[in-house]
Amino acid sequence: MVKTFCKSCTESVIVPDDILEDMLLDAEKRGVQMVSTERYEARLNQCQNCPSLQYGTTCMHNGALIRYKAKMLDGTCPCPTGSKWIGA
Repeated sequence: MVKTFCKSCTESVIVPDDILEDMLLDAEKRGVQMVSTERYEARLNQCQNCPSLQYGTTCMHNGALIRYKAKMLDGTCPCPTGSKWIGA
């Protein structure tokens, strides 16, 4: 299996589902508010159609893992021309 690496770090940009779930559970335990499943899926859909998505996982504008950031209630789309999450 070939790993895809971020240019500025040594960790893979491909995060397995179980690790992502652990990250989200940890955030929830710390009291981070999450969006509904519907809103989460709408945000992910907008990211999947964005040319700034890298490796299918990462936003090139802020380096965030979209499957993590999109779940956060206070998460925002950092697109310089304006958020693509408006209404999502």
